[in-house]
Amino acid sequence: MRSRLARCDDVYTLRTALAELERLGNYILPPSGLETIPDQLGGVPCDWVTTGQPAGEAVILYLHGGGFCLRTPYIHGALLGRLGELSHARGLMVDYRLAPEYPYPGAVEDCLAVYKALLDQGMVPGQLVLAGDSAGGNLVLTTLLQARDQGLPMPAACVLLSPALDMAVNGDSAFLLRNDDPFFDLGTLLLMRNAYLNGHNPCDPLVSPLYAELHQLPPTMLHVGALEMLQDDSVRLAARLRRAEVEVDLTVWPGQPHVFPLFYQLPEAREAVDRMAQFIRHFTQPHPLG
Repeated sequence: MRSRLARCDDVYTLRTALAELERLGNYILPPSGLETIPDQLGGVPCDWVTTGQPAGEAVILYLHGGGFCLRTPYIHGALLGRLGELSHARGLMVDYRLAPEYPYPGAVEDCLAVYKALLDQGMVPGQLVLAGDSAGGNLVLTTLLQARDQGLPMPAACVLLSPALDMAVNGDSAFLLRNDDPFFDLGTLLLMRNAYLNGHNPCDPLVSPLYAELHQLPPTMLHVGALEMLQDDSVRLAARLRRAEVEVDLTVWPGQPHVFPLFYQLPEAREAVDRMAQFIRHFTQPHPLG
């Protein structure tokens, strides 16, 4: 599948172009019975995502991608619904504020507020998993960094899909793969980055968590495509997490594009989602003694 977004001169035109992806139902294959239930936690709009199947106490707090500027609830809802169904967990997606209307730190504040609200409501940290793709993967890490530094408990684990972690764009893959990435070109990535930063320092760890101290973070699973410009963000993060003695499971998928698990028709996407569900179940379900 090759569907590179056309180069746009502003975020509003890009939103119109991205809306076309919401109609790729044949690639997404949403699970039957998919339903979203609006809620609000910590003053932030959220959606519980369910397929009507029985779920346990575990919750997947999902932070969607879209370059901090875009939202595709149908595509991300399908992924979260299926992931929750396979891992016997409830899915909660955060509708954080988007740039350019709300640049940094709007999204960072919203995601932390929801995390705190879940804990305040009695959510058991060992039953909570944070997951996110692209910009959402960035926000997963910034949420964890703030929670750690504020003395809040860590979740059981986190799952990152093609996370965008370096707003300074220092990874080699951003340039070496700029003509191979099926979805994005470098200009589009910089357009969304600049809208989010709004002049803020791109090396601030709360916008580029690759530059943060990464100790005491939960076990982390990473999936990234070998064709995408953001590949090095995941590879470098995995190396830094290992140096910080954090458990890491990284897979670089040959021939795959940015956030390919969204497109469930692909056999690689189905395998990746199955592995994510196993990872979530492993860290959220009680293990028998012995």
